[in-house]
Amino acid sequence: MDGNIRTFRRLVLENRDFRRLWLSHTISLIGDWLSYIAIAVITLDKGEGALAIGLVFLAHTIPTALVTPISGPLADRFDRRKLLLAAYLVCSVITIGMWGIAELGSVLGLQLALFVRVCISSIGITARSAAIPAVVGREDLAPANALLGLTWSVMFTLGLAVGGIATEYLSPSGAILLDALTFILAAAVAWKLPRLQPDLGDGPLPRPGLKEMMQAYNFAKKRPRVMIMVFAKTPPLLASAGAWVTLNMVASSRLSAMSAAIALGLMQSVRAIGTGLGPLVPSSVFPRHPHVGAILAMFGAVAFAGFDVAWISFTALFVWGAGQGHNWVVSTAELQAATPDHLLGRMVALDFFLFSIAQSFGALGAGWVSDYYDDPAAGSWLTVSFGFLLFAYVAFITRAKKSETG
Repeated sequence: MDGNIRTFRRLVLENRDFRRLWLSHTISLIGDWLSYIAIAVITLDKGEGALAIGLVFLAHTIPTALVTPISGPLADRFDRRKLLLAAYLVCSVITIGMWGIAELGSVLGLQLALFVRVCISSIGITARSAAIPAVVGREDLAPANALLGLTWSVMFTLGLAVGGIATEYLSPSGAILLDALTFILAAAVAWKLPRLQPDLGDGPLPRPGLKEMMQAYNFAKKRPRVMIMVFAKTPPLLASAGAWVTLNMVASSRLSAMSAAIALGLMQSVRAIGTGLGPLVPSSVFPRHPHVGAILAMFGAVAFAGFDVAWISFTALFVWGAGQGHNWVVSTAELQAATPDHLLGRMVALDFFLFSIAQSFGALGAGWVSDYYDDPAAGSWLTVSFGFLLFAYVAFITRAKKSETG
């Protein structure tokens, strides 16, 4: 742990460009979770069921998948700094619009605006992830991604807690307005980043479209280790999608002494703490392979859905988060290290596409099943089952490809 802290300190204090990238990311994350709680509470207050919660999750995730044929090639063609700044500024304008919609109390309007915002935000996220190797060097990819993961966890915890408080004591629309301000502040911090033009290689310039994305897939298909990393996040995030719906539905009943906003914020915060600490566990305990984290995350999701007891719920949330964080950091760092710069934006986008599709339709299916059976945990069993099946299939095909390549 001490070694991790020293490395993090060195990255933040000695690498000015990484510090700016990290700070802008941190500020933006706080705002994201402010509006996350607000939108969930507005949806529940309107008397909507699990399917509506699944639609909120869908609005957070499916745009990332849909925009990947655009975000990946853009990140491999244009200055990644400019893409990041543009995404922050456009998202601030959209979020101000969301504030107005929240004042009117329109759930559908909020979901549509959120859909557009996530589309734009995904372009910036892809550009930022593709820029990390150029900012820190490939030798520091693992600690840089671990620090970003830990930051996500801390900001997730802080943002959800603040989001719950702001939603409870200010208003849901007030929390969303604060989110808009964080985008503007994040852009101000990132403004002095250097030019982050990708290596364009010797071939034609990448253009938005599925054909460009296939180049990333074909690169991964010939390299079993890269294939493992590309598919690593998808099974656990598919499994977690149903548990996410369950969490939103049961938080207030499992913590009946609290309001819905505070209970949801607290339970999500425990999961977030696990997400940050999971990548920091020594490799002697958690081997540095994404499948270790994937299995841990899926079992945590199972335990959370299956036991309606507060202390078991909190333990399961922590395990779920720890596995997810470990899986994310290990797979991301190895994918960045194994991919040439001219293809990195598209490879990041392919990674995002796969797990976003799984999350989106997992949450939608989980919401429908939970409403159909009038059981908030029913959807979890659906997505966990598919998550384990997909995990087994991916492990099988990558092992077969390893055999083919000797």
